[in-house]
Amino acid sequence: MITDNKLKDYKYFDKLKYINEDSVILDLGANIGDVTNYLFSKFKCNIYCYEPNIICFNYMKERFKNNHKIRIFNLAVSNFSGKGNLYFHKNSKGNYDVNYFEGATLRKNKDNIDINKKIKIKVLDIKEILSDFKIVDLIKIDVEGSEYLIMPEIIKNMKKIRRVVCETHGNPNRIKYGKKWIKNRQFIDDYNNLVSELKKKKLYNDWFVEWH
Repeated sequence: MITDNKLKDYKYFDKLKYINEDSVILDLGANIGDVTNYLFSKFKCNIYCYEPNIICFNYMKERFKNNHKIRIFNLAVSNFSGKGNLYFHKNSKGNYDVNYFEGATLRKNKDNIDINKKIKIKVLDIKEILSDFKIVDLIKIDVEGSEYLIMPEIIKNMKKIRRVVCETHGNPNRIKYGKKWIKNRQFIDDYNNLVSELKKKKLYNDWFVEWH
């Protein structure tokens, strides 16, 4: 369900006037495809979705089954290729619990995770993904802490990437919907290191945008 607050977040994409029907977008951590659906409805662009949770993946396959411009891969994205575990919230009742789909993660040190609640998944290295594209108009990232594992490679490839919009975890000064909201204290150092590098390179709030 898309709440009013989420819709406000999605409105950010309306500013990206350079995106058109020929554009390429990577949706890393696509969940059930709400962001993909919004972007396609707006731009009619080519979207490549990566989602490790088989339930969300199957939902998207059905949701976009008649749309040849949306490609969907049942893969997590990280800094390696192989097998991994997708961990769920401590209150989750399992892989079918829709209340906790969005918080599932590869990172076992993420807040509120029960390391005993997990499923085996396939993981693809961000290097392999980026090597398939000459130009990427937008990368949307919502990978529950793994952003800190993939951003170094994305920064290395910045010349062929026009914009990165990323949900970050661990921002100690985060304000969401008018309230201070520290999401995942375990990642504060990762967050500070990434933002420091982006600011030094003059990429923060321009090429790289923190999102909801």
